[in-house]
Amino acid sequence: MTIVADSPRHARDLLRNQGVLVETLRPVQVEATSAIDSTSDSVSISKSLRRFARSLSARSYGSQVTGFTREISTLLRVGTPLVDAFQLMIDQSNGPFKYMLLDIREQLTSGSSLATAVRRHRLVFDPVLCEMITVGEQSGALSSVLKQTAEFREHRDRLKDRVFSAILYPSIVFLLSIVVTIFLMTVVAPTLISSLEEMQKELPWPTRLLKALSDGLIHYGVYLTIAVSFVALGCMYYVRSQAGRVLWDRSILRVPVLGALVMKQNCSRLCMVTATLLRSGVELVRALEIGKGAVTNSAIANAIETARQRVSSGTDLGAALSTHAIIPPTLIQVFALGQQTGQLEELLFQIAEDYNHQVNTLAERLTSIMEPVLIVALSIIVGFILMATLLPILEAGNVISES
Repeated sequence: MTIVADSPRHARDLLRNQGVLVETLRPVQVEATSAIDSTSDSVSISKSLRRFARSLSARSYGSQVTGFTREISTLLRVGTPLVDAFQLMIDQSNGPFKYMLLDIREQLTSGSSLATAVRRHRLVFDPVLCEMITVGEQSGALSSVLKQTAEFREHRDRLKDRVFSAILYPSIVFLLSIVVTIFLMTVVAPTLISSLEEMQKELPWPTRLLKALSDGLIHYGVYLTIAVSFVALGCMYYVRSQAGRVLWDRSILRVPVLGALVMKQNCSRLCMVTATLLRSGVELVRALEIGKGAVTNSAIANAIETARQRVSSGTDLGAALSTHAIIPPTLIQVFALGQQTGQLEELLFQIAEDYNHQVNTLAERLTSIMEPVLIVALSIIVGFILMATLLPILEAGNVISES
């Protein structure tokens, strides 16, 4: 049994008041996984890497958060009190996620709102979910808002899984090509080249080039690995900075096929969140502000934020979005037409579904492009190694035939 208390004595008293015979107590630390403020430019590399590791760890709770959102909305719809609903969820959970739910339940019993309690764990419960909970509590429709949020998260997860499945095979081929190349260069090539050197005095230039590459990889492979690791960590640290993130995201959007895939995936998220919030009665400016949090590309998010500020000052939504060339014209037209006709919510849901179909098509196209490119690249590498090893043998055979 787990209970939250200020001290072991307090915990023992609480358990005794419930009629529980206490034999031993074991403390369990519950960490409030709140986001780390990264506004300071002097943050160290080690702290940045720790934050990155924590964010990766928090992503493992995604399916649990989605299931939690769905079940809480169901329990609230059938009339279960919020604290009792959390107790039921706690009984079904285990591990660190259970302790987070315990902490949230204790915050609720002490008088905090659900949005405030959930924000203590902002690395696990993303900003969009926190804002949706706030909207639900303020509007008095928490169960319906949570239901819509769960549907959005499930839809988003399905889209993410399809994209991941599309790029999984090319990624495996790429990694295998690296492994095969390293094996050929460090194990196969040195043995063959040493045999060829004994057969003839001067080797052809492809064989000499292969020997130089093989010797360099064998003698300096460790240093090369260390150098590449430091470069990768440096790039990772720069990309996590504000300027680096914007530069990286803008560069991604310029990549053929991949840029269109990222753009449409982010536009789909924006439309789904904004439409869901408008359905819940949130005003447009606030819906855009929350919807911007669902956009993972900072270049697109900055464009949405600028447009939101112009809308709040009285500019029409279509005109505010049209000032940014990064926003697709189709999306601008949908926002403008929806605002004029009063059917913005329905049009956003429709274009989000259309973007999802386009993302699936682009993911398949990206896979069809990457597969032959990687196979051809691997074939060129293996073919060069074969040519470099067979060419001296053929030349030696020609010399013997001539003699």
